[in-house]
Amino acid sequence: MRSALLLAIVLVLALAPLSAALAPGAAGQPSPIGVIDVSPAPGSVTPSTTPTLYVTYSDSGGDINYAAVYINQINFTGFTGYEFTSTSVTCPVPSILALKPGLQNASLVLGDGSGNSLNYTWNFTVNPNASISGQPIFSISAGKLLLYIGIATAVAGATFFAYIAYLKQTTRFAFRKYFATHPIQRSYLVLYIPCAAAFLFLLVGLSYVTGTPNLPAYSLDLVFIGAIFIALTAFGIDARTQLARNRAYERAFAQFLFEMSDAMRGGLDPAKAITELAKTQTNILQRPLRVASDGIRIGRPFEAVLRDMARGLKSPLISRYADLIAEATTVGGETAVVIHRAAKDMDDFVKIEEERSAQLTLPVAVIYIAFAVLVAVLVALLYIAPDLGTLNIGFLTSAANPLKGPTASSVPTLALSTLHERFFELTIINSLGTGAIIGAFTEGRARYGIVHSLGLVAATTVLFLFIFP
Repeated sequence: MRSALLLAIVLVLALAPLSAALAPGAAGQPSPIGVIDVSPAPGSVTPSTTPTLYVTYSDSGGDINYAAVYINQINFTGFTGYEFTSTSVTCPVPSILALKPGLQNASLVLGDGSGNSLNYTWNFTVNPNASISGQPIFSISAGKLLLYIGIATAVAGATFFAYIAYLKQTTRFAFRKYFATHPIQRSYLVLYIPCAAAFLFLLVGLSYVTGTPNLPAYSLDLVFIGAIFIALTAFGIDARTQLARNRAYERAFAQFLFEMSDAMRGGLDPAKAITELAKTQTNILQRPLRVASDGIRIGRPFEAVLRDMARGLKSPLISRYADLIAEATTVGGETAVVIHRAAKDMDDFVKIEEERSAQLTLPVAVIYIAFAVLVAVLVALLYIAPDLGTLNIGFLTSAANPLKGPTASSVPTLALSTLHERFFELTIINSLGTGAIIGAFTEGRARYGIVHSLGLVAATTVLFLFIFP
């Protein structure tokens, strides 16, 4: 009897762990919590170094009341944009903790009120040079888009030449005759055509960069910089050239008005004065004056000839004084006095503009110095960036986010490659803005600062490629 009792006690003690293991919800049994969908998907490649992790899940054993997200053993729970519900969690990676290119190990820890828990892990790859997919707007690669544009251009070209052939057969169309009466607008040569070429270059560059692995970190940025130079170089140079030409025309026109007033005081009428001055002028107005003289010889009135000449010089200041003189000659009276007074006013205005331009040299130099100081500060920050990993921000986050683990109390070492790219892009944007400010400040138009912008962009690119290759 006693031996049977001892045997029963031994059996009970031996089977107790097994019964506990087989009990519902016990350790070793599947958790009632299950993951439904994950983004970025396991094994996928994302071009973003700051992706947003989104996970949906379900729980048959209770309501989930705890969720923590880790990437490479760093707790990302509770940052700005973090959202947690009983069925999903959204966790954006902040820019200050941008992920380094390569394989990323992510994990999600879930828990509910019934004591059930789940630790789900997966991995994905960050590749900034990877093409973006899965979104309708990026579903066509740059290479295919370039091919479609080429086909459309070929079809449009064939249609255009077929139409020209039709016009030659029906109306005796000739390009020489057409362009004699319809000259090509300068804007097509310096802006529209370069912008189209820049767009094609951008497509080819993006296709190459996104399809070629192991390129330098700045490859994508250099493609955009190349497109900027192709699109704006001709326009910027033309704007500065046109400005210098206008200043030269204004100085020469003021001198022309002085000589014209002297000729009229000597007894010549305005039309005869233009004809005589056209024979002696050797400055920049030589050709416009000869055209005006030919117009007078064929019988055109002085007022129309003067206005046409001013319109061809494309200077608002010259057009203003040309209209004044044309009106004075129409009304009559002491026209020579009016022209002399206009010449004096215009000459004073030109001198004031030249003095103002000279005085603005120092402020422009100050803007350049401020830009250089900013670049120096950014370079210094990049050099000390590895030491930023010791910065403790736990006092800002621990109280507001109790779910953060101990690893969230300090900022890990920043991704230097990502930081270099972001500072480089910031400096390029600042270069473009600085040039526009110089143009608006000195000449009243941002387009006159394009040359400054391109110079600063080139200097910044060389600096960053040399210091942080």
